[in-house]
Amino acid sequence: MLWIVVVVALAVLGGVVVVDHLRAQHTLRRMRELMVAGRHAEVIAHREPPRRYVGVAARLRATSALLTGRYHRCLQLLETPAGAAAPVLAPQDLAMRAMALLGLGRYDEAAAALGDDPVEPLHRHLRAQAAIETGQDWMATRLLADPHPVRVDEAGRRRILGDLHVRRGRPAEGEDLVRSALATYADSSMSAREVDMGYCHAHLASSALARGDVDAALAELGEAERLLLARPDNDPGFLELACIAAEAHAAARNPSAADEHLATARRLAEQVESPAARARVARAAGTVAWTLHRPDARDLLTTALAQHEALGERPAAAEVRRLLASPPPST
Repeated sequence: MLWIVVVVALAVLGGVVVVDHLRAQHTLRRMRELMVAGRHAEVIAHREPPRRYVGVAARLRATSALLTGRYHRCLQLLETPAGAAAPVLAPQDLAMRAMALLGLGRYDEAAAALGDDPVEPLHRHLRAQAAIETGQDWMATRLLADPHPVRVDEAGRRRILGDLHVRRGRPAEGEDLVRSALATYADSSMSAREVDMGYCHAHLASSALARGDVDAALAELGEAERLLLARPDNDPGFLELACIAAEAHAAARNPSAADEHLATARRLAEQVESPAARARVARAAGTVAWTLHRPDARDLLTTALAQHEALGERPAAAEVRRLLASPPPST
């Protein structure tokens, strides 16, 4: 009789395993479908699959959290359970963790996680981004020096290197690199390539604004927004566009439009909950006030300066100091 009980028990257990597996596959497939459709809030809030598949679901949720700028949530989902040995992160998990840390302005932690000479192209790009934000241009230039054989990776390298040149006052060299990256993205079949193309137009808008060509900057911003709408819950991307747009409209002497974009940027910063995002919005607010000769310009810029310095964002802090030391543009 015992052997019959054992056989029946094994059969029941096998049935449970099969049912769990099928239910898990259905849950994970649905989460992937929602992610592809850009319905990231639903991915994050989706019900759990059976226990053995929770790790896969957590990675899907972490991806959606990252794409929408919920950086703290992303890091929580990637955490090692209490008492477990810290694993060697898979390349995609390491990239997600580094991107979340960068989004929060925790540049030293991102650099430590990636190392100073990562092999993967995406890891090199992320490490270069940390170096750019903290003013280690020599590190960023070294990491971005060698072309990549894969065209999309090469486009990423050119976009980031071009942005570095633009931000450091070398618009001609920077714009050439960004336009080259833009053409490669446009000719690729990469998923959601519109987002990277949108970022390229944002870089070009920043460059045009720095050159004093406000009309060109606004045109580039319009194209950037059109492309970023391929992923409408990309709060960090739209926050950056709102900041640039506020600065551009202030330069065009359109205070109502500048204030409208600042309000959008502030709302998005509250949703992202990132010190780096708050510092960027504070700098935009100070720049708008400085450009429009508003009486609170110095106070706003001083606040932005303190936030950038606290994050170790030396180039951004230097830009704020430059504004504080110079008179506003003439009307």
